[in-house]
Amino acid sequence: MCNACPSQAVYWIWLNELRGIPLRTKRTLLDLLGNPEKVFNASCGDIAEVLAGNGKDPVAGVADSNHPDGFAPLWSQRNLGQAESILRTHEEHHIETLCATDPHYYHIYAHDPKVPLVLYYRGKLAQPKIPLIGIIGSRSCSSYGRRVTREAVCEAVAQGKVIASGLSFGIDALAHETTLALGGTTYAFLPCGLHAAQPAAHAQLMERIIESGAVVTPYSYGKKALPFRFIGRNDLLAAWCDTLLVVEARIQSGSIRTARTAMAKGKRVFAVPNSLLEPNSHGTNHLLAEGAHVYLNDSLLATPVARDILGSHEGHGTAAQGQGQRILTILTEKPLGTGALVSLVGQDIPLVMESLAAMEVADQVEYRSDGRWHRVGGP
Repeated sequence: MCNACPSQAVYWIWLNELRGIPLRTKRTLLDLLGNPEKVFNASCGDIAEVLAGNGKDPVAGVADSNHPDGFAPLWSQRNLGQAESILRTHEEHHIETLCATDPHYYHIYAHDPKVPLVLYYRGKLAQPKIPLIGIIGSRSCSSYGRRVTREAVCEAVAQGKVIASGLSFGIDALAHETTLALGGTTYAFLPCGLHAAQPAAHAQLMERIIESGAVVTPYSYGKKALPFRFIGRNDLLAAWCDTLLVVEARIQSGSIRTARTAMAKGKRVFAVPNSLLEPNSHGTNHLLAEGAHVYLNDSLLATPVARDILGSHEGHGTAAQGQGQRILTILTEKPLGTGALVSLVGQDIPLVMESLAAMEVADQVEYRSDGRWHRVGGP
């Protein structure tokens, strides 16, 4: 149910899902008539009169707009059936509706004419005033990219920020995992309905995010992750975040498109500099040339090995070494995701993440694009 407007939720969903009328016209109608219920109850003549009185062509951009009467059949067939079905399904699966008047969304909707009228989410949303930083990058990230990601997340969580990403393999998943390990709040933005994780391999990670943060999407339950919906997801992430950090990305990638969209929206975009010879840095180096801020973090130089990202654990050296050997033995048998590895090691997530961070920098293990940890040199 829509927290800010429960009685209006079905009308918001109806107008959001209505095909044949462009978003800009829907927003104009909302501005002029006040709410989506009034838009629904208005006659075709009322709509034409309101738009004409505001200097708008009532059929501009509408289906069959070459014919003045093209709007009438579209409007006469309107009904709440689809919206009611979506609302029922979402209530059955504990999916909340976030309409444009909700305090968590209004400040974004009011300043960005391209965001949807309605979003859907599972979990808990932080207070709107808390800054949100998006951290995104390559699915096939390097050990350098992983270390920078962990350090950036550590810094942001310490500042009380919400960490947002796209639940994908590589940098995205690592940003979510590290935030959870640190006890922070993270949001995952999806290119599909909330019936499944995207990718499916991150279903467990998605559920863990929901426990303390939220999974957000512009798409209703059951809608699949089609190519154009990845673009919609990325645009929403760019609109929602206050700051966006791109760690590693190829020049032709969704991360770079997201960054450019964020820059066009006036958001602060940071990019991590790297070697000109590294393909995964072509995109971030180009962003720097295009006006993105350079991301620098002196704490990366604090020690020649990975520093403890979860605080001081003095006196645990021997235990950590034993845990590291246990992890290596387990990964020799087969690669595992973080959750499965934690279960087998029998330790808390923060302690396992600490060991993995140090072992990764020491080139003993690596996190690959299949969403699993592998022993270096192993399968």
